[in-house]
Amino acid sequence: MQKKQLFRRHAAVLTAAALTVVSLPVVAASSAEYNTWTGYVLRNAAGQYLSVSGGTEGEGAQVGFYDADGVAPYNTWYFTETELGITIKSALSQGEYYLTENAGENRLELSTAAGQFELDEDGYLRGFRSGVESPVYAQVTPEPVTNLRMGDWNHDGVADGADLAKLRQAVQNGTADFAQQTVGDTNGDGVLNGADVQLLQQYLLGKAVTMAAVRLPENTLVPPAVTTTTTGETTTTTTATETAAATTTTEAPRQDLTMADFPSDYTDAADWIWNNRIVAEKSTERRNTIFDQIVAGEGTINYVVRWQSYRTLTLEQRQQFEKLVSDCINGWNDWLKGWDGWKYDHIDVKIVGWAVLDKSVLQDLQPDEVVYDSLISDYDSTYDTSNGVDTIPDKLPSAPSALSRFDHFADSSYSYPGGLDKRFDMYLWGTQGFPNIGGCGGDWGQRLSDTAYLNMLDGSGIHVLEHEIGHGFGMTDFYGGEGESNGFPPGGFPGGENSLMMAGSAMKITDFDGWMLRYMWSKIKDDTGRF
Repeated sequence: MQKKQLFRRHAAVLTAAALTVVSLPVVAASSAEYNTWTGYVLRNAAGQYLSVSGGTEGEGAQVGFYDADGVAPYNTWYFTETELGITIKSALSQGEYYLTENAGENRLELSTAAGQFELDEDGYLRGFRSGVESPVYAQVTPEPVTNLRMGDWNHDGVADGADLAKLRQAVQNGTADFAQQTVGDTNGDGVLNGADVQLLQQYLLGKAVTMAAVRLPENTLVPPAVTTTTTGETTTTTTATETAAATTTTEAPRQDLTMADFPSDYTDAADWIWNNRIVAEKSTERRNTIFDQIVAGEGTINYVVRWQSYRTLTLEQRQQFEKLVSDCINGWNDWLKGWDGWKYDHIDVKIVGWAVLDKSVLQDLQPDEVVYDSLISDYDSTYDTSNGVDTIPDKLPSAPSALSRFDHFADSSYSYPGGLDKRFDMYLWGTQGFPNIGGCGGDWGQRLSDTAYLNMLDGSGIHVLEHEIGHGFGMTDFYGGEGESNGFPPGGFPGGENSLMMAGSAMKITDFDGWMLRYMWSKIKDDTGRF
């Protein structure tokens, strides 16, 4: 079993002046050793996946094998080595629930000693309780779904000839599941075929080709809820789909959580990050974080899309941009809802304009769409990293400075022409020729490649944008090693999921990330004159 000091991320840094950068994951567990910081789906011989019934956590929540077409916290599991074997922890609810087999029922329990399991040399996971093998877990194959690298079929950290052979075999036999297809779909077209084999082969031969980003689908097949009732000696199990009776609930009065509710086992890591990274780097000092923007906008965020590209955008694509950025902003805000005086349960996110190099890239332009195509300046891409295929434009479009919060946030008396609704808080900046595997983010906005944005419009791969939005709140990157000045907290990230802000170590906002965001709000909310 690998130990956590071996799990340090090795990320390639894209240089961009004064901008924060993220890269794709480059570390994965090997096929023979299971990484305790890697999430897995557990597939049985029938092609079903171990999942929590109903998709929600809770003491005694039942667990079984269900169909899946993607990943979700309720079908993702983490392994931890103990003296007795392996514990299996659910990704739900900060990883506080463990898998157990109890009287023929597979359930979640809070106890870390709930169930012990063994990993055999044949690669299968088998479960034991009191020394008796549980046949339910026999022939279960773990498939990693975090820390993935495109082309690395066997998850040994590199894409090489062994992976090419396995990919070719899978294409010939049609035997790949969604987790395997994720690292085999090298061209990113959603289909595993000979074109993917050819692209990986060209990549391994050193040809000037680019493989697609790893994009795991989100599971849409939520396992039905299961309830068990016992009367005398009779036990009845019912799924939610079998029950038609309606229930009426009365919502309890809202009562915010506060720092008194902060998990004690998260405190040391949060304190270390706050003191050694956030305070030291002054990342929340400027009063223009996304916290500040939301409060100033009374629960709203306005964006201008800065399209530094000559690629065309259809009307449908432009409409999808607003949902994309709304989903990402509210993915973070969901953690602030009901926390320590935060007032906003949902953030109204709008695209209020398009800054373009050429108006003709906006196909089927509508009368109500606001376009800025006259404020174009020279652009020097010397300090940008290129994808090596496209040329980064030497021009940069902008929206009027008079409408920019970034340009005027320090002036409390400033009035936006047309009122608060007309201002824009940040840019969603897409650049042609920018690397597809990284980006930059801050309180000014988020910059990715134009193709990266277009690939996210279907809802996949949004963790890259969520990472960059995290910087807008004041969160820092973790590029260094354990306890280092640019690194991560001693002992690693609690909760077993790493951090979205440690590029490549997580593909979602983790529970620790959410609690860290809450911690940050509680630290700055009482700054005199700030809010």
